[in-house]
Amino acid sequence: MKARAQRTALAIAVVLMVTAGTTVQAADGWLWSITPYVWASDISESLLIRDEIEGGSDTSFSDLVEIADTTLQIHFEGVKDHWGMFADYTYVELSDSKVGEMEILRLDVDITETVLEAGAIYRPGGRSGNFDLLFGVRQLTVDEKYNLQIGQFGPFESRIDEGYVDALVGARYRIPLSDRWVISLRGDVSAGGTDYMWTAHGILGWRFGAKRNSAIFVGYQYRDMEFTKGEIDVKKNLSGFGLGVKIGF
Repeated sequence: MKARAQRTALAIAVVLMVTAGTTVQAADGWLWSITPYVWASDISESLLIRDEIEGGSDTSFSDLVEIADTTLQIHFEGVKDHWGMFADYTYVELSDSKVGEMEILRLDVDITETVLEAGAIYRPGGRSGNFDLLFGVRQLTVDEKYNLQIGQFGPFESRIDEGYVDALVGARYRIPLSDRWVISLRGDVSAGGTDYMWTAHGILGWRFGAKRNSAIFVGYQYRDMEFTKGEIDVKKNLSGFGLGVKIGF
Protein backbone atom coordinates (compact mmCIF):
# COMPACT_ATOMS: atom_id res chain seq x y z
CA MET A 1 0.00 0.00 0.00
CA LYS A 2 2.84 2.39 0.83
CA ALA A 3 4.57 1.78 -2.52
CA ARG A 4 1.27 2.23 -4.33
CA ALA A 5 0.65 5.55 -2.60
CA GLN A 6 4.16 6.73 -3.49
CA ARG A 7 3.63 5.88 -7.17
CA THR A 8 0.30 7.68 -7.20
CA ALA A 9 1.83 10.72 -5.52
CA LEU A 10 4.63 10.75 -8.09
CA ALA A 11 2.11 10.70 -10.92
CA ILE A 12 0.14 13.56 -9.37
CA ALA A 13 3.34 15.57 -9.01
CA VAL A 14 4.12 15.08 -12.70
CA VAL A 15 0.61 16.25 -13.57
CA LEU A 16 0.98 19.39 -11.46
CA MET A 17 4.41 20.26 -12.89
CA VAL A 18 3.25 19.90 -16.47
CA THR A 19 0.09 21.90 -15.81
CA ALA A 20 2.08 24.65 -14.13
CA GLY A 21 4.48 24.72 -17.06
CA THR A 22 1.68 25.53 -19.48
CA THR A 23 0.89 28.75 -17.64
CA VAL A 24 4.49 29.94 -17.79
CA GLN A 25 5.33 28.95 -21.36
CA ALA A 26 2.07 29.38 -23.28
CA ALA A 27 2.96 33.03 -23.89
CA ASP A 28 6.26 31.99 -25.50
CA GLY A 29 4.60 30.29 -28.49
CA TRP A 30 4.10 26.80 -27.10
CA LEU A 31 0.98 24.88 -28.07
CA TRP A 32 -0.15 22.75 -25.14
CA SER A 33 -2.82 20.11 -24.75
CA ILE A 34 -4.21 17.84 -22.04
CA THR A 35 -6.14 14.71 -23.02
CA PRO A 36 -8.11 12.48 -20.65
CA TYR A 37 -9.01 9.23 -22.42
CA VAL A 38 -10.02 5.61 -21.95
CA TRP A 39 -9.26 2.43 -23.92
CA ALA A 40 -11.89 -0.32 -23.66
CA SER A 41 -9.30 -3.08 -23.81
CA ASP A 42 -9.53 -6.84 -23.99
CA ILE A 43 -6.66 -8.34 -21.97
CA SER A 44 -4.93 -11.63 -22.71
CA GLU A 45 -2.26 -12.76 -20.25
CA SER A 46 -0.15 -15.88 -19.79
CA LEU A 47 1.87 -16.72 -16.68
CA LEU A 48 4.83 -19.08 -16.94
CA ILE A 49 6.70 -20.53 -13.95
CA ARG A 50 9.76 -22.79 -14.35
CA ASP A 51 9.20 -22.69 -18.13
CA GLU A 52 5.75 -24.28 -17.87
CA ILE A 53 2.45 -22.52 -18.45
CA GLU A 54 0.75 -22.50 -15.04
CA GLY A 55 -2.18 -20.24 -15.78
CA GLY A 56 -3.62 -17.61 -18.02
CA SER A 57 -6.65 -15.44 -18.42
CA ASP A 58 -8.63 -13.80 -21.18
CA THR A 59 -10.77 -11.01 -19.81
CA SER A 60 -12.97 -8.74 -21.92
CA PHE A 61 -13.66 -5.10 -21.11
CA SER A 62 -17.29 -5.91 -20.29
CA ASP A 63 -15.95 -8.00 -17.38
CA LEU A 64 -13.36 -5.43 -16.33
CA VAL A 65 -15.93 -2.66 -15.95
CA GLU A 66 -17.33 -4.45 -12.90
CA ILE A 67 -14.03 -5.47 -11.33
CA ALA A 68 -11.79 -2.45 -11.96
CA ASP A 69 -11.23 -0.62 -8.68
CA THR A 70 -9.53 2.42 -10.18
CA THR A 71 -8.58 3.59 -13.66
CA LEU A 72 -6.95 6.82 -14.82
CA GLN A 73 -5.51 7.67 -18.23
CA ILE A 74 -4.25 11.09 -19.27
CA HIS A 75 -1.86 12.57 -21.85
CA PHE A 76 0.04 15.89 -21.85
CA GLU A 77 1.83 17.45 -24.78
CA GLY A 78 3.53 20.70 -25.79
CA VAL A 79 5.08 21.69 -29.12
CA LYS A 80 7.05 24.74 -30.25
CA ASP A 81 8.50 24.92 -33.76
CA HIS A 82 10.44 21.69 -34.41
CA TRP A 83 10.58 20.43 -30.83
CA GLY A 84 8.15 19.44 -28.12
CA MET A 85 7.59 17.24 -25.09
CA PHE A 86 5.03 14.69 -23.97
CA ALA A 87 3.94 12.72 -20.92
CA ASP A 88 1.37 9.95 -20.67
CA TYR A 89 0.07 8.20 -17.55
CA THR A 90 -2.09 5.09 -17.18
CA TYR A 91 -3.17 3.62 -13.84
CA VAL A 92 -5.36 0.52 -13.51
CA GLU A 93 -6.42 -1.68 -10.59
CA LEU A 94 -8.42 -4.84 -11.28
CA SER A 95 -9.00 -8.40 -10.12
CA ASP A 96 -10.51 -11.49 -11.69
CA SER A 97 -10.99 -15.25 -11.27
CA LYS A 98 -10.97 -17.89 -13.98
CA VAL A 99 -11.92 -21.55 -13.82
CA GLY A 100 -10.49 -24.02 -16.33
CA GLU A 101 -12.22 -26.90 -18.05
CA MET A 102 -13.96 -29.41 -15.73
CA GLU A 103 -13.31 -26.91 -12.94
CA ILE A 104 -9.99 -28.56 -12.10
CA LEU A 105 -7.96 -25.36 -12.41
CA ARG A 106 -8.84 -22.06 -10.75
CA LEU A 107 -6.73 -18.91 -11.08
CA ASP A 108 -7.33 -15.77 -9.00
CA VAL A 109 -5.55 -12.64 -10.24
CA ASP A 110 -5.13 -9.21 -8.61
CA ILE A 111 -3.36 -6.60 -10.74
CA THR A 112 -2.21 -3.05 -10.12
CA GLU A 113 -0.41 -1.58 -13.11
CA THR A 114 0.92 1.84 -14.08
CA VAL A 115 2.57 2.95 -17.30
CA LEU A 116 4.33 6.33 -17.32
CA GLU A 117 5.84 7.69 -20.54
CA ALA A 118 7.79 10.91 -20.97
CA GLY A 119 10.06 12.29 -23.64
CA ALA A 120 10.75 14.61 -26.53
CA ILE A 121 9.01 15.22 -29.85
CA TYR A 122 10.90 16.16 -33.00
CA ARG A 123 8.75 17.54 -35.83
CA PRO A 124 10.86 17.94 -39.01
CA GLY A 125 8.21 20.08 -40.73
CA GLY A 126 7.86 22.52 -37.85
CA ARG A 127 4.71 23.26 -35.89
CA SER A 128 2.43 22.73 -38.89
CA GLY A 129 4.13 19.45 -39.87
CA ASN A 130 2.28 16.14 -39.82
CA PHE A 131 5.14 13.77 -38.94
CA ASP A 132 6.67 13.36 -35.47
CA LEU A 133 9.55 11.33 -34.08
CA LEU A 134 9.25 10.36 -30.41
CA PHE A 135 12.13 9.68 -28.00
CA GLY A 136 11.90 9.03 -24.31
CA VAL A 137 11.44 6.55 -21.50
CA ARG A 138 8.62 4.27 -20.45
CA GLN A 139 8.20 3.01 -16.90
CA LEU A 140 6.04 -0.03 -16.25
CA THR A 141 5.17 -0.75 -12.62
CA VAL A 142 3.29 -3.96 -11.87
CA ASP A 143 2.00 -5.64 -8.75
CA GLU A 144 0.41 -8.91 -9.89
CA LYS A 145 -0.71 -11.62 -7.49
CA TYR A 146 -1.59 -15.10 -8.77
CA ASN A 147 -3.29 -17.78 -6.71
CA LEU A 148 -3.58 -21.15 -8.48
CA GLN A 149 -5.69 -24.07 -7.27
CA ILE A 150 -5.31 -27.46 -9.01
CA GLY A 151 -8.03 -29.78 -7.81
CA GLN A 152 -7.28 -30.57 -4.18
CA PHE A 153 -3.72 -29.25 -4.48
CA GLY A 154 -2.79 -25.69 -3.61
CA PRO A 155 -3.25 -22.90 -3.51
CA PHE A 156 0.08 -22.09 -5.19
CA GLU A 157 0.93 -18.41 -4.88
CA SER A 158 3.12 -16.32 -7.18
CA ARG A 159 3.66 -12.57 -7.21
CA ILE A 160 5.36 -9.96 -9.33
CA ASP A 161 5.95 -6.59 -7.63
CA GLU A 162 8.46 -4.76 -9.74
CA GLY A 163 9.22 -1.68 -11.82
CA TYR A 164 10.76 -1.70 -15.30
CA VAL A 165 12.27 1.28 -17.13
CA ASP A 166 12.64 1.11 -20.92
CA ALA A 167 14.09 3.34 -23.62
CA LEU A 168 11.27 4.37 -25.97
CA VAL A 169 11.31 5.29 -29.68
CA GLY A 170 8.32 5.83 -31.92
CA ALA A 171 6.72 7.78 -34.72
CA ARG A 172 3.38 9.49 -35.34
CA TYR A 173 1.76 10.65 -38.56
CA ARG A 174 -1.33 12.79 -39.05
CA ILE A 175 -3.52 12.69 -42.15
CA PRO A 176 -5.78 15.78 -42.39
CA LEU A 177 -9.07 14.88 -44.07
CA SER A 178 -10.54 18.38 -43.84
CA ASP A 179 -10.36 21.48 -41.70
CA ARG A 180 -11.96 19.57 -38.81
CA TRP A 181 -11.34 15.87 -39.42
CA VAL A 182 -7.96 14.17 -39.01
CA ILE A 183 -6.56 10.65 -38.75
CA SER A 184 -3.55 10.05 -36.49
CA LEU A 185 -1.38 6.92 -36.58
CA ARG A 186 1.26 6.07 -33.96
CA GLY A 187 3.63 3.19 -33.36
CA ASP A 188 6.38 2.78 -30.74
CA VAL A 189 8.62 0.18 -29.16
CA SER A 190 10.52 0.09 -25.87
CA ALA A 191 12.94 -2.30 -24.20
CA GLY A 192 15.54 -2.44 -21.47
CA GLY A 193 13.81 -3.18 -18.20
CA THR A 194 11.14 -5.30 -19.88
CA ASP A 195 11.92 -7.87 -22.54
CA TYR A 196 9.91 -5.66 -24.87
CA MET A 197 6.77 -3.56 -25.14
CA TRP A 198 5.28 -2.19 -28.33
CA THR A 199 2.14 -0.23 -29.09
CA ALA A 200 0.25 0.72 -32.23
CA HIS A 201 -2.88 2.80 -32.49
CA GLY A 202 -4.95 4.79 -34.95
CA ILE A 203 -7.50 7.46 -34.09
CA LEU A 204 -10.07 9.57 -35.92
CA GLY A 205 -10.48 13.05 -34.47
CA TRP A 206 -12.93 15.92 -34.92
CA ARG A 207 -11.13 19.18 -34.24
CA PHE A 208 -12.75 22.24 -32.74
CA GLY A 209 -11.78 25.61 -31.31
CA ALA A 210 -10.49 28.74 -33.01
CA LYS A 211 -7.05 27.17 -33.63
CA ARG A 212 -8.43 23.66 -34.24
CA ASN A 213 -6.10 22.44 -31.48
CA SER A 214 -8.83 20.71 -29.47
CA ALA A 215 -10.53 17.50 -30.56
CA ILE A 216 -12.88 14.66 -29.73
CA PHE A 217 -11.51 11.33 -30.94
CA VAL A 218 -12.23 7.63 -31.22
CA GLY A 219 -9.66 4.99 -32.08
CA TYR A 220 -8.21 1.52 -31.71
CA GLN A 221 -5.06 0.45 -29.84
CA TYR A 222 -2.98 -2.72 -29.55
CA ARG A 223 -0.22 -3.19 -26.95
CA ASP A 224 1.97 -6.26 -26.49
CA MET A 225 4.51 -6.79 -23.70
CA GLU A 226 6.68 -9.37 -21.98
CA PHE A 227 8.52 -9.02 -18.68
CA THR A 228 10.16 -11.32 -16.16
CA LYS A 229 11.14 -11.49 -12.51
CA GLY A 230 13.12 -14.49 -11.37
CA GLU A 231 11.39 -17.62 -12.62
CA ILE A 232 8.14 -15.83 -13.46
CA ASP A 233 7.53 -14.87 -17.10
CA VAL A 234 4.46 -12.80 -17.99
CA LYS A 235 3.22 -12.25 -21.54
CA LYS A 236 0.35 -9.83 -22.01
CA ASN A 237 -1.47 -8.05 -24.82
CA LEU A 238 -4.23 -5.48 -24.72
CA SER A 239 -6.43 -4.40 -27.60
CA GLY A 240 -9.62 -2.44 -27.98
CA PHE A 241 -11.40 0.75 -28.92
CA GLY A 242 -11.08 4.03 -27.08
CA LEU A 243 -12.29 7.59 -26.90
CA GLY A 244 -11.04 10.84 -25.42
CA VAL A 245 -11.14 14.62 -25.44
CA LYS A 246 -8.08 16.69 -26.30
CA ILE A 247 -8.16 20.16 -24.76
CA GLY A 248 -5.70 22.54 -26.41
CA PHE A 249 -4.52 25.91 -25.15
